[in-house]
Amino acid sequence: MKKAFDPHSALRSLAARLAQPRWSAAGAVATGMLGAHRARARSFDAGLTVALTLDRPVSQAPEACLLLASTPEACDDALYLADDSLWLLRRFPERLTEVEFDLLLKQQLALAALLAGRDRAPPLVLPIAGRYA
Repeated sequence: MKKAFDPHSALRSLAARLAQPRWSAAGAVATGMLGAHRARARSFDAGLTVALTLDRPVSQAPEACLLLASTPEACDDALYLADDSLWLLRRFPERLTEVEFDLLLKQQLALAALLAGRDRAPPLVLPIAGRYA
C-alpha cells in the first residue's frame, strides 16, 4: 500500500476506476464515469488534475462557489463551467502514495456530493397583510 504514484501512474490508476474510460490520442487525458459523475483527468508534469461534474443547475453556480470558498480543505479545488455543466476541479500533488491518492479522490467525491444542488421547496405564499375577522 506504500506504492508511490507519479502523475502518469496516478492517471492510469484513476482510469482503472472509470466506467468505460476513453483516452485521448496522446494518452494524457482520460474521460469516463466515476460513480454518478462524469470525470475528466489529465496528467501534467506538476501533478494530476481531476474534474467531476456536479449535480447542480448552472443557475446555482454562485451558491456553489461560496460553499466551496468556505471549505478550507478545498484550497486546491475550483469550479468551472463547460458543456452546460458545473465541474469540480482538483489539482493533486506531484508525488503521492497509493493510500494518499485514494483518500484525496474520496474526499473530492464527498465534496462533489456536498456541492450537489438540492431540490428546494417552492416559496411559501404569505397572507395579505391586514385584519382577519
